[in-house]
Amino acid sequence: MIRGSVLLAAVVAAALLAASAGAQGKPGLGCPPGFDIGETTYAEFLGLSRTQAAIAVGLVTVGDTLAGLAGIDKNGDGSVCVQLPTGFETNSRPFGEYFYNIADNNASKPD
Repeated sequence: MIRGSVLLAAVVAAALLAASAGAQGKPGLGCPPGFDIGETTYAEFLGLSRTQAAIAVGLVTVGDTLAGLAGIDKNGDGSVCVQLPTGFETNSRPFGEYFYNIADNNASKPD
């Protein structure tokens, strides 16, 4: 459970690095540049390979992951932006192979 908390804290910390704005009920404005996986629902996030691997080895549970996503999803629309960060596998050992960078889909500002 401690490893799951560490991973969840790392996911939340990475998401906080991305600018997020908005309040409950506001529509999403899309993903910031560089979020290569793009806008992803909670269910889709649970199906991503790194998420599945973290759950399979017991680092996090489905409930931990959903709670973390809900904390990031400031506009409450059930979607977040996901980026596959490069270098995390080697620079953030031993848990980097499970990381995604996550931001609310309201992080972009309209032109």
